[in-house]
Amino acid sequence: MAVVTDPRPGAAQDHGPSSPAARLGWLLPALVLALFALKPLGPLKDPDAYWHIVAGEHLTQTRQFVLDDPFGAATEKVWILNQWLPEVLMHGAHAAYGLPGIAWLLCLGSLLVGVAVYAACRRRSSALVSALVLAVTFVALSGSLSPRPQLVTFALAAVTTSAWLLTREDGRARWWLVPLTWLWACSHGMWFIGPVLGGVVVVGMFLERRLSLGEAARLAAVPVLSVAVGALTPVGPRLFISPFQVSGVTGLINEWQAPGLTSPGMLAALLLVAVVVVDQVVRGRGEWTVALLAVLGLVLAVTWSRTTGLAAVVLAPLAALALQRLARQNGSAVPRSERLAVLLSSGLSLVLAAVLAPVAAASPGIGPNGLDAALDRLPAGTVVCNDQADGGWLMLRHPGLRPTMDTRVELYTVERIRTYLGFVAAEPGWQDYAAQVGCTHAVLPSDASVVPAMRASGVWHLVSQTADYVLLEE
Repeated sequence: MAVVTDPRPGAAQDHGPSSPAARLGWLLPALVLALFALKPLGPLKDPDAYWHIVAGEHLTQTRQFVLDDPFGAATEKVWILNQWLPEVLMHGAHAAYGLPGIAWLLCLGSLLVGVAVYAACRRRSSALVSALVLAVTFVALSGSLSPRPQLVTFALAAVTTSAWLLTREDGRARWWLVPLTWLWACSHGMWFIGPVLGGVVVVGMFLERRLSLGEAARLAAVPVLSVAVGALTPVGPRLFISPFQVSGVTGLINEWQAPGLTSPGMLAALLLVAVVVVDQVVRGRGEWTVALLAVLGLVLAVTWSRTTGLAAVVLAPLAALALQRLARQNGSAVPRSERLAVLLSSGLSLVLAAVLAPVAAASPGIGPNGLDAALDRLPAGTVVCNDQADGGWLMLRHPGLRPTMDTRVELYTVERIRTYLGFVAAEPGWQDYAAQVGCTHAVLPSDASVVPAMRASGVWHLVSQTADYVLLEE
């Protein structure tokens, strides 16, 4: 990896090979990357992970990328499988190794995110600075490192940001970003972040007078073509409208709300923003590209909880370079010992994850697992009123049943979601929801407000229960 050095007169030199920082610094990135690989290991608690596996299985069997939902009993919109590539991979891991296979796949995906961020930072700073920024980025990402296709967005956002910053330095168009964006568009709904990053950097370079109008137009062809290839995925032009399916219901989704003021993830992302801003102030001259990317990162950090980690990924290489310049040090080449430490740490972490996964992720981390036998006895096609978080679990563990709610919120109207929320809260008229969706059974957490109301109604009767869940029959 090449390293950008500080060209200013008087900039301090890098630590010598005998300094404490040099003796320790090369090892720190490997340790942080081990954290990326091993920290997410455990039972699968993300509700989305279960239906992503089901989606991959259905796709391999039917080759349908746009379809009417065959699983939910109350979905109302077409299902667009715009994240099919990781979903097929998840299905393959689950078919071969069950839930431990998905847990290990999460460790691998999280590690690849860490490696992508590390590479983007290390190209611009020392090992010590890169490890520090990588650790802060891990905090920002900690709430988002789950077995979902969004891991692809985190990794490719780091690669794309680094590539465009290199373009800013040498003026070369990196056309390989176009096919990379095609893979991204097959993997996650936020693929458009790649072309946005490219557009921001081209505008910044033009404002910095690094480009003539013609040169800017030539570089702009990369993000333009990156958008165009989105229409060439198996989903076709529908890919462009799929993100808008969720727009009407974002107000009802926690991860699409603004993060709390004390959210560790947001504070970590804001720390990276602050480092970049301080560097620009100290340097005494603003850089349009850096400023525009910092604004983009700030917007992503504070607007939605779901994009806070993405903000940190975009800001990480800028923060690494800023810290390196603030310390008035040149960067350093990547020594063989550091490369070897990163390689060994990554490999050993994945081996350890493979050894631990069969125990750590043997059982689901969510769902009414104690009611499996009772649910298996229900006739195929039974419509079950359920907690939203358990919809994907039911789709995977009991494919013959038809849940009435799950976390594929883009398939439901606002009215249907509000009616469901009124049902679980036992608000007046809660009975209407069960009638609308046609459920004859209900599997719900014992502490759901609607459970005592259902049992007191005389219509719903207890079939089975565990400490945490009840199964009711009409």
